[in-house]
Amino acid sequence: MDDSAFDIEEGLASTRRQLDDINRQAQQNRERAQALATDVETIVESVRSPRGEVTVRAKVGGRLAGLEFGPAAEALELPALAQLTLDTIARAQHRAMVALAERSGELFGAESDIAASLRSDAEHGYPSAEAGDQPSWT
Repeated sequence: MDDSAFDIEEGLASTRRQLDDINRQAQQNRERAQALATDVETIVESVRSPRGEVTVRAKVGGRLAGLEFGPAAEALELPALAQLTLDTIARAQHRAMVALAERSGELFGAESDIAASLRSDAEHGYPSAEAGDQPSWT
């Protein structure tokens, strides 16, 4: 066998290894994407207002999974309760999107495009209400 035939075979073998690596990476990405798609359906974050007037459970994409009013809600005027409810919903929605972004970072790498995109979505699409001087939200 002459050197040119050996070079061609070596080149083909190298190309096969590269294609195998690409296929392996593609399969891993499919598996990660499927795991993330499952997380989109299963992540639920709960937020309770500082004095327990409102508790909200939210899923990814802003979907609400639960809304409860505690006894302290009765002490609020309706406009204040409405605003507190909206703030609590916003916080729960934000936390759900942040949880998805964090999960994507675990699956694809913290600096991956998908993690960065989901972090941006969480910050811009579901901004968290400002806490101000209120006690901590849980």
